[in-house]
Amino acid sequence: MLRLVSSARSRLLRAGVVRASGAVAHGATRLAVRESPFLRSYGASRLFSTSYEIWRDWPWGTRALDDPKAWQWAVNNRMAWQKAVKPSLLTFLELKKHLIVPVAFVVPHGDEAWPRVAWGYPLGKHAMWLRKQWREGGYRINPTQREELDEMPFAWDPIQYRWDRFVLPALRRFYELNGHTDVAKEFRIPKASAEWPEHLWGQRLGRKALNIRNRGDFAKQVEAHKDELARIQFCHDSTLDERNWREKVIPALRVFRQVFGHCNVSSGFTVPSHLPWPEAAWEMNLGYIVQMTRGGSISGNQHKRELEALGFVWDFYEYEWSERIMPALETFHRLEGHCRVPKSFVVPSDESWPIASWGLRVGNVVSGIRSKGYYPTQVSRDKTRLEEWGFVWDFYEYEWSERIMPALETFHRLEGHCRVPKSFVVPSDENWPIALWGLKIGNVVSGIRSKGCFSTQISRNRTRLEELGFQFRKP
Repeated sequence: MLRLVSSARSRLLRAGVVRASGAVAHGATRLAVRESPFLRSYGASRLFSTSYEIWRDWPWGTRALDDPKAWQWAVNNRMAWQKAVKPSLLTFLELKKHLIVPVAFVVPHGDEAWPRVAWGYPLGKHAMWLRKQWREGGYRINPTQREELDEMPFAWDPIQYRWDRFVLPALRRFYELNGHTDVAKEFRIPKASAEWPEHLWGQRLGRKALNIRNRGDFAKQVEAHKDELARIQFCHDSTLDERNWREKVIPALRVFRQVFGHCNVSSGFTVPSHLPWPEAAWEMNLGYIVQMTRGGSISGNQHKRELEALGFVWDFYEYEWSERIMPALETFHRLEGHCRVPKSFVVPSDESWPIASWGLRVGNVVSGIRSKGYYPTQVSRDKTRLEEWGFVWDFYEYEWSERIMPALETFHRLEGHCRVPKSFVVPSDENWPIALWGLKIGNVVSGIRSKGCFSTQISRNRTRLEELGFQFRKP
């Protein structure tokens, strides 16, 4: 004791506060010795305290709590705990909604939200000491304080605390609201939302979920809660894309092949919401995913072997042309004797036609080839075969030259005039060329008069039509 007093006196002498003779200098405060139940402190009340008013509130010692090293003695002082530290932790929890106190955090001066006696206290260092003692077994933490800290609850392990207080509860609530936990990486829990607990407001749940999958964050906690994560369908062992390929895309492609007999998925195809389609894939835009895979936007290389085993079509247009359109045109020519495919023609589902072509709107395809240049690469390559079948490149020119004009001339020859009734259809008899049978020539004539159909051909053959007595206006 005498040694401590002597040491303190020597420091004061060097500071010029105490004269060598031992007298107290003018304006100085005598060295005081005070003792608390947990700490014996020695010091000068006005020298160590930042202000008399703050010192006056601390009956257990002369060192003010805003001293940078105050936490080193306050951790063992019961009155400091009750009057300042515990209230400060509770205030931090109320304001921040958690108790992961940063090491550098100091109770702000002049903020009435905080206990006045704790202004300036290095609360972060106190919290750091508590966590360190907890990791070492917690033997130096007062048992009563330990119970009070557990009740708050204090963040002994910040990672575990984040998981227990924020991540897992947020994932559970997301599942309750959405029926899944495929959280978009941009998702942030909305503030002031009645659907979410207040302490979760503003949490970047999407980013946390992404980091669990991609970086392995919270690996220990994920392993400990595998069953719960499985219940809420949280994907943690792979990316969402990989999980979707494994559990949605590949199963849906298998069913597609089973149902349609091929794996050439059109861009607009959506998985139906009924069996035998996999429930996990219901309403999924499978066509879009397939289109992106073909274009390379979604990499299917890691699944290439499995896709090829399903007969996956990497080049949609080449497959459609080679496996469906050309066989349909060839069959049409074989059955009809020509290749003038009506725009409305759909391949029937009967044994006369290739199964792969059933339901194909080949009339629309042919119209698109003529008017919009569909399948340019394939048409250029197979042009010779198409011409052998009598494929009509210019439908209107063909119709006019090969069917309409011959029909009008035949009508004039048989009837002696060219006043064709609107309801007249070329009969299927020997008086008429076979190629004209069934032609609704009455409708054609009506369209020429009222809508200007075949205007180019009319202008070119106007003289011949006048010779036949064709009436350009409705009589």
